[in-house]
Amino acid sequence: MVGGVFALLGAGMLISGKVASGPAGVVIYTVCLAGGAWIAFRSCVMGVQIDSTGLTERGLGSSKVVPWCAISVVNTGDGPGLAPAEAPGLTLKSGERVGLGALASYSSRTADADFVLIKSLHASHVADCTNCA
Repeated sequence: MVGGVFALLGAGMLISGKVASGPAGVVIYTVCLAGGAWIAFRSCVMGVQIDSTGLTERGLGSSKVVPWCAISVVNTGDGPGLAPAEAPGLTLKSGERVGLGALASYSSRTADADFVLIKSLHASHVADCTNCA
């Protein structure tokens, strides 16, 4: 929504021509329009995509593809007590941790169901894959 507001602001000022009459105004509002459009577009495609090759996490500025064979552990962050011991995410075989903040939800049941799905898909991949042994 924020990206859309900036895109509309930039477009409105460029079209009206009153504020953007000088070259500096044109540059500022063109950047505002382009940046707002980029934020609006990327926020629509953010999240985690799961397919047969692995996970793709799309953030606001970048994307990360993690193949199933590179994943060592799917960590849900569960631990003793009420608060999670660490942030949920993936631990790769290289030791790198990849957070999955895009799976955050106001509903703990939704987030738990997502991690159960990821764990089961990873376990079934490891059981069937000859490269993961």
